[in-house]
Amino acid sequence: MCDSRPPRQSSQQPSPRFTRRMLAKAGAGFAAALAFDGKSQTPMTTIAQVEATRAGEWFAPESVGGETGQLQFRANFPFRAIAPHWSGSAGVNAAVEISLSADGKTFSSPRIVGPGNVDAGPADREGRAFGQLMMTDWAEFVRYRCLDANGNEIDLPGLAFSYIDATGGPTLQDVETPSYGGTLSRPPVITRAQWGASLAYGGADDGQWQWTPEYRQVEHIIIHHSETPSFRDPIIEIRSIHYYHAVVRGWGDIGYNYLVDYLGNVFEGRAGGDDVVGGHAFQYAYGSSGICSMGSFSLETSTPEALGSLVWITAWIGRNLDPLGRNDFHETPNLPTICGHRDVNDSSCPGDSLWADLNYIRGGVAAVISGAYDIAPDVPYGPGDVIQVSTDNANFRSRPGTDGSIQATLAMGTILTIVEGPTTNDGYTWYRAAGQQTAGWLSTSVFTRSSVAPPARDFGDGDQVEIASNLLNIRSEPGLYGAIVATMANGDTANVVGDPIVSGGITWVRIDSALGTGWAASQYLAPSGRAAISAAFAIGDQVQVDTAALRLRTDASTGAGVVTTLTQGTRGVVTGGPRLSTGVIWLQIQTDSDSGWVSQQYLAEPRDISIPVPDGRFSVGDEVVVDTDALNLRDSPRRAGRVVAVLWTG
Repeated sequence: MCDSRPPRQSSQQPSPRFTRRMLAKAGAGFAAALAFDGKSQTPMTTIAQVEATRAGEWFAPESVGGETGQLQFRANFPFRAIAPHWSGSAGVNAAVEISLSADGKTFSSPRIVGPGNVDAGPADREGRAFGQLMMTDWAEFVRYRCLDANGNEIDLPGLAFSYIDATGGPTLQDVETPSYGGTLSRPPVITRAQWGASLAYGGADDGQWQWTPEYRQVEHIIIHHSETPSFRDPIIEIRSIHYYHAVVRGWGDIGYNYLVDYLGNVFEGRAGGDDVVGGHAFQYAYGSSGICSMGSFSLETSTPEALGSLVWITAWIGRNLDPLGRNDFHETPNLPTICGHRDVNDSSCPGDSLWADLNYIRGGVAAVISGAYDIAPDVPYGPGDVIQVSTDNANFRSRPGTDGSIQATLAMGTILTIVEGPTTNDGYTWYRAAGQQTAGWLSTSVFTRSSVAPPARDFGDGDQVEIASNLLNIRSEPGLYGAIVATMANGDTANVVGDPIVSGGITWVRIDSALGTGWAASQYLAPSGRAAISAAFAIGDQVQVDTAALRLRTDASTGAGVVTTLTQGTRGVVTGGPRLSTGVIWLQIQTDSDSGWVSQQYLAEPRDISIPVPDGRFSVGDEVVVDTDALNLRDSPRRAGRVVAVLWTG
């Protein structure tokens, strides 16, 4: 995931971000790993009825160009990651300039995607040359032109694009993040099973079968960066990288041995355990462990939480090595035990900022291994803790930083529940918290701990309720981490069993229905007899603004803040809802540049999108099979029809 610019020399100035607290937390993580010999003791969670990672491929027509050299195509479905690849006969001295759009009208600024030849695993499939994987917000339309090493337009033989939607499956909120406290109750590594490695293979984790493990004793540790945007859901991006390495490029598995996100979570990478050879630095992967820090650190700095976890996982891997030492390694003499990707390959990885921190990572690792830092107490807040806003007009942001868009403005005394964190950015410590209707990031300067329980919906044992959402997952446990035991449709009825509880910022109600018994999020339930929400569009549907001006709001309420005003014809994709507020049905949509809530009465289907249906494809009485991950069965032949069931593959 790194480009191929020449390496630069490391700065020798001390890094103020390497604090005693950061090193103490690193010591905690290291001790936890030692306690369990690096193996997770967390019970494996079954992922039930989740969508597998989706991918598509589009092949460009040969020798076609316009006056500007730009061409365009539309993917078969919205995606979150894309990469070009071309015939190996054209070599790697080429690049593709790419612009993306969700609606085919407003395109992103062009980005030049170069060859990903420094991400070195097994031989790429069919001898093709593969570009770097480009992460994006939702997109469906692609404009591109091909360039040589001097920026001149060229034709690339065999050009194709692979695009990936890895949103199906667990998110970061579904995974129990580790504690660095003194109990050492579990080692702080998120396993392949937890982040959803199996979704690339159709249900079973075949990493060791698709790419037969080889083993070499680890002598060096090589630090990388993913060169992807910061502060995004790392599990979705890890699944995208995994699919790109394992399936698109044909390696069989992800190339990195471990990955670290901005919160300090550490993820298991390549299957096979200790000393398994990954695919991250050509021959230098033999005898090394590759650790990837999620983000782009050419200009930006890493968070203290990420640096602390880089220190402890490096200390764990190199616990029998000299972190301050140097040794000859393959063709490189006198290579530091802990080095950057650029130290062994022609690459700018892991970015100037993170590479400049390597001296301090080495020192931190040495201190942790020597036991100079005791286990630190837990961070002040953890998932599930109840907090309350302690100032007027506290900003609820879309990402942890003062540049995050304001999702909502919260009044003093607002009760919330911590979902994840902490992470440090812009001089503040941030946590993600959730209320009854929304979630976002807050700095610790605007909230305090609260003994007040979050408000719960008025459902009790024996109450009859209706499903007030197009589709609602019923889970085995009261949390997003629980396996999905059933999916209920809008208007279905159930009986409440026991009292509601709060978990992960969500009030959960245990219900008994014809489809089984499980836990449901209370905001999607309504008292029986009240009209259930009838939404004209479902999540994933494309929509278009059907009025002269439509306010996009931060929440499903006419009193919520205005993100922007959408003009007639603006297109987007439904990403959430429906919600009923003051008699209005609200849907959350994502446009090319913004996300927010709108009233559904001002939305329509895009008028110029038609789906041809082949004449005579099916006849009455034909037996058919579902050939997609999930298919909505509706009560009428239109998108506005009520969803009566969800049919799964096969």
